[in-house]
Amino acid sequence: MLAALKHQYQNLLERLEVNPIEWAGLDIGSSFIKLVKGSWRNRKFTATGACQFEQPCQQNSGQTEETVTVQAISRCLNSAGLKIPYVVCAQSGPEVVTRPFRFPLIPQESIRNAVELEAQQMSPFEADQSIVAFQTVRSTAEGHQGFLTAAMQDAVERTVRLVHRAGGKVMLMDVEGLAAMNCLCHCIPQEEQTCRTLVHLGNRFITVTILGENGIPFIRDLTYAGSNIAASIQQQTGLNEGIIRQSLFGQEESVLPAVATAMKTACARCLADITDTLRYYLAQNSGSEAKKVYLSGGWALSRPFTELLADGLGLEVEVFNPFHFLNIQAPPPQEALMKLAGPALTVAAGLAMRTC
Repeated sequence: MLAALKHQYQNLLERLEVNPIEWAGLDIGSSFIKLVKGSWRNRKFTATGACQFEQPCQQNSGQTEETVTVQAISRCLNSAGLKIPYVVCAQSGPEVVTRPFRFPLIPQESIRNAVELEAQQMSPFEADQSIVAFQTVRSTAEGHQGFLTAAMQDAVERTVRLVHRAGGKVMLMDVEGLAAMNCLCHCIPQEEQTCRTLVHLGNRFITVTILGENGIPFIRDLTYAGSNIAASIQQQTGLNEGIIRQSLFGQEESVLPAVATAMKTACARCLADITDTLRYYLAQNSGSEAKKVYLSGGWALSRPFTELLADGLGLEVEVFNPFHFLNIQAPPPQEALMKLAGPALTVAAGLAMRTC
């Protein structure tokens, strides 16, 4: 979709059409900073590098949250080896909203004004404190259909500031749910008569993105996510965080019985939120059908967690690793990271694929 900061980088975007400028997708998460870089050749995307660095606990580091994040971003940029550190970033959570729009047939030059008026009606943000972008998906004799995104200006500027402090330059700004769906759509052809559903399992948010046949995305960020699940398990079991994470994300086939029991309670709200979201979408979009749910994000690397979701959703569930579908031309350690931790790199990969 059009970037919220596109007007600030218009000359750069025009040069992208004729010059092979290199950039990377940068996913600034709450616990990990992830980066993927690649290039387009003959309409095919090749991943040429990837890295991720954990953000140390602020209390343990003795530094401010922003400083810790800047340092992790800087490590990613240095590992990427970009000639010019251009990156594409994204927003998520309560600081951004995405909604569909439908207008009667009006001149193309009037659509932006119509979108801005629509955003004022549906956005929770004040008009002078937000940035609005939109994409028209379909224009017919009956009118225009598309979707708009409104983001908090402070949140966008904070991301730009973090990247700038780390030595990089934000080229485009996206929405995490759209970036992840963009990656899925490129990797896996859509089945007919079904809506495409991707659940991105993060530490701070779980993002449900659904793309129907009409091409209009539906995005909902759920606030009960990985960190809440881990905290609930810890409260129930009394085990320390390291033991819990090893049980959930380790290579062992079996999970500690105490953790397995606690997970059922810890994940109940998460499962209910996802199920309610799917039901709401299907109720609002009659004729749509959800046959499969794709899972991505860092918590998609937890086999016990994804198995619990699969049992609870009652649908076919598949953990999505984009690097099982993409061509890879990267150094062996980075290729190994892509294949091992690919679900966690989905947003970064989708951001790296952006061209406009």
